[in-house]
Order: sequence, then C-alpha cells, then structure tokens
Amino acid sequence: MIATQKKDALYGTFKSKVMRNYLSKSNFILLSVAIVLSLVFIAVSCNNTVNDIKPRPLGSPGEVLLVIDDDNWNTNLGDTLRNLLSDDFPALPQIETMFKKTRISFSDFQRHFRTYRNILFVSVRPNASSNRVEFRKNEWALNQQVAEVIAKDTKELEELIVQKWPKIKSFFYNGDIDALVKSYNLVYEPAVVNLVKEEYPFSLHFPKGYRLKKKDNYFTWIVNDRIDSHLGVFVFQFSLDSIENTDARSLLELRNKILFEQVPGEHPGSYMTTEEHFPVVVNKSKFAGRKWTELRGLWKVEGDFMGGPFVDYFYADFENNQLIMLEGYVYAPSKPNKAGFVREVEAVLKTFMPV
Repeated sequence: MIATQKKDALYGTFKSKVMRNYLSKSNFILLSVAIVLSLVFIAVSCNNTVNDIKPRPLGSPGEVLLVIDDDNWNTNLGDTLRNLLSDDFPALPQIETMFKKTRISFSDFQRHFRTYRNILFVSVRPNASSNRVEFRKNEWALNQQVAEVIAKDTKELEELIVQKWPKIKSFFYNGDIDALVKSYNLVYEPAVVNLVKEEYPFSLHFPKGYRLKKKDNYFTWIVNDRIDSHLGVFVFQFSLDSIENTDARSLLELRNKILFEQVPGEHPGSYMTTEEHFPVVVNKSKFAGRKWTELRGLWKVEGDFMGGPFVDYFYADFENNQLIMLEGYVYAPSKPNKAGFVREVEAVLKTFMPV
C-alpha cells in the first residue's frame, strides 16, 4: 500500500512537471505570437500613418512665417522680401495681399513656431556647397509647407529669391488649397455631393452648409449663405459642338451667356455677368489629371449694385465631346478679407474627380 502511494506521488509530481512545462511552452508560444503581431502592427502603422502623430498646422491658409536674422532683414534683401510677400491676390475688388507674414529670427524659431502652416527660411551660408531653394512638406506638422532659401552672400541670396519667387509663391498657395481639398474630402455635405455625382460623370465635395439653389438640365447652382457672406458654385456641362472655339475670349462669352440665362438678379430684368471694366486674368491650371483654362475676374449684377470676385475652370473633353465649366464666386460686401473666401470656393472646385 505504501509502495503504491509513493508510486502515485511520484507520478503526480512527474505529471505536474510535465503540465508546467507544457503550459510554459504554450505561454511562450502565445507570447511570441503576440510580440510578432505587435511588431507587424507597429511596422504597418509607421509606414501608413507616420504623419498622424504630427500636430495640425498653426495659422490659416495664406499665412507665412518668415525666418530671417536681423542683419539680413535690415538690408535691401529685407525690402525685397517685404515687396514679394506683399504681392496682390489676383482679381479682387479691393487690394489684398497674397500672404500675411510673421517675421522672426532663427534664434526664436522653436516650440509652436515649428508647426506654422507655411514657413520660409532665408539665410546666408558662406560655406554652402551651392545656392539653392529646398522644398519640404509635413516636416513638423500635417499639411505644412517649408521652403528654405540658401546662398553664399546677401546679393546672391536676393537674386535667388527674386528668380525663384514664382515657384515659392505657388508652393505655398497650392499647398494651402491642397490642404483645404483634403479637409473637404473628409467632411462634406452629402446631399449636394450625391446630387452632383448623380447628375455628372464627376464628383465635387462641398463643406457643411452648402445647399442646392437651382438645377436646370446640365446647370447646377449650389450656395452657402452665411451672416456676412454668400458663396456660390456653378456646375455646367454641355456638348462642345455648341461653341466654335475654346479660347479664353470664347469661354468668357459663353460664361456670360449661361449667367444671363440661368442667374437672375433680385430685380426684374437684372442678371449676373462679368464686370468688363476690370481685367480678367487667364491662366492654365492642372488638377485631377486634367489641364484647365482658368479665368479670374469680377462679376456684377446688371441692373443692381452687387458684385464680387469669381474663379472659373473650363475643361474641354474632346474625347467625349463635352465642355465642363466649374465656377466659384463670392459676395461679401462688408468683409475686407475676400481672399480667404476665394480660396474656399477654389478648393471646392479642385475636389473635382471623375467617377
């Protein structure tokens, strides 16, 4: 009996050790699997969402932080930069600058300044390998544009800035528009987005607050009425056979014809049209993989005292024999800062995407 009990005890001890080893191995395997999965998750997260850990940018579209030391700022170089950063925003009823600037020295560039939306570094480096302009995105914040201008002396630095200014200006401006486009594609007014998508072979994304005002065949009018402003978008598509040319003058005449027929004023016989006493700026633009004709100018209501800025984009789709017209306009008579509103409607138009 005693021998049997010892045998059972020995067997129990052996069984216990075996079970502990088994459980230890199982736990080790489970722990190993968990670690591997965690490493894979971290690797995927780093590859796909590395920018998610960065803060949102400081400042509004159109604001630029200029970083330049006093000994360069208080020279002809500083005067040149003041003039360049004071470039007029195109086609507005009152003069507004393209950018609003804040200027600091390099020693002050720390903490929250690093998250500014648009940053322009300007510096003299006698030992620089070459004079150059560097462009970087998302360096310290999401949707951030950083341009750095470097030259060996002040004179060369000034010449380089003047030479490269159109590219620098475009970099900041288009970066702001792209950031707005991204935000509109994430948060939008579904009713009008779906309406456009159902009516046309493309989509547009409108921020919250936009609503349908008028729909007539292939003409759609969408507006956003606010306390201090009224923003509107026209969408029009029709056959290319309807016009003889797609040059800027013909497109402007077409615009006036459409507005005369589709956009009446408040008073009988009044209608929206182009202000002919103000030059219309014509450019070429590219977005959504297509080349567009861009028109910027002022609109007015014939027979009334209303007006404001507009921006138009025309795309001639010769393959499908279609002409697409997208227009954004602003009416904000009591607001001095109309450039911000123009940026908003321009960004709406540039959410264009074929479907």
